[in-house]
Amino acid sequence: MTDGTRVTPGDASASLYRSALGIRVIEAGEGRARVSMSHADIVETFRREGIIHGGAVASLIDETAGVAVLSLQAAGEPPWVVTATADLNVSYLEAARTDLVAEARVLRAGRSLVFLQVDVRDAAETLVATGRVTMFVRREE
Repeated sequence: MTDGTRVTPGDASASLYRSALGIRVIEAGEGRARVSMSHADIVETFRREGIIHGGAVASLIDETAGVAVLSLQAAGEPPWVVTATADLNVSYLEAARTDLVAEARVLRAGRSLVFLQVDVRDAAETLVATGRVTMFVRREE
């Protein structure tokens, strides 16, 4: 997420991209976030019917990390100028075939870099992917 807007649970309209992928915020706060993505034809890989494309899973990880980072912004603090992904690493552990839920947690937050861990589970609670994300934050001076 790169627009610096606050995100509320259930919000899919913060970006057209998030909306197109069926990504919805379940909950967010205190450096944590739970975000879901519905299984739909638009996110399936073109070679294997029923399997969610790895790029869609990576997008879910990236969006969930962004929501967790934005949850760190204190009430009354001036809006952050920008948040952007500086590094994203995804390990795919199982094929994703159902709706997914990603959970992010901040490992360490500095003034301009935030490090996160994101786990993605399917409807059976199977860990299908894990991600490590570094987000850049620029705050108003």
